[in-house]
Amino acid sequence: MIPVRATFEKRRRAKYISHLDLMRCMQRAFKRAGVPIWYTEGFNPHAYLMFPLALSLGYESGCECMDFRIDGEMSMQTAMERLNRVLPPDLQIVRVAAPVRKHTDIAFADYTVCLDCADETVSAEALRAAWDRFFAQPEILTEKKTKRGTASVDLKPEVQVFMTQTLADGLWLKLRMPAGTSVNLNPNLLTDAFSAWCAANAPEVRTGMLHAERIAILCADGSDFV
Repeated sequence: MIPVRATFEKRRRAKYISHLDLMRCMQRAFKRAGVPIWYTEGFNPHAYLMFPLALSLGYESGCECMDFRIDGEMSMQTAMERLNRVLPPDLQIVRVAAPVRKHTDIAFADYTVCLDCADETVSAEALRAAWDRFFAQPEILTEKKTKRGTASVDLKPEVQVFMTQTLADGLWLKLRMPAGTSVNLNPNLLTDAFSAWCAANAPEVRTGMLHAERIAILCADGSDFV
């Protein structure tokens, strides 16, 4: 039995596939590709597929991970080639290797986020000025859904903003968010909090469509998970 960690891209139309549908898609792909994988034991066996960190709906990524075990003589490379032939073009495996890190080692994820101006009445400079005022606050409180209901979270100490760039029609951000089993925060919490802040403090500024991509999954020491 060969343990495998596959790194795959989720681009363009595939970003609208939910995590549950992604799991179903991959299970069917293994069957169509004829890749022999290990099944769980018990009353209702199912293919062992593990995704260490789910991606939010609407986000693109080039660093998604999927763990599985080849139950046979097939090589990792052959499994990848067979899977890519049956997977949609927007959902392709780019690398396979033996797992090195445990999924519990995941601590952060890096994202790029583009906020568009809602219409031509909103300038990119005004959007940038509003963002600077918003993020300069000593605390950024928001509500986060949990299994037990909702909890108030201060995003300010949790989020790192590495770059802020004004575009012709919007704002480009590079963020690092806590991720993994202990603390896991979605960039949407930050952008939603910004929109709410604008409504109350800068009503002339309105953000439009969100373009977002996960660009790295990281361990606590800053090294790549894959």
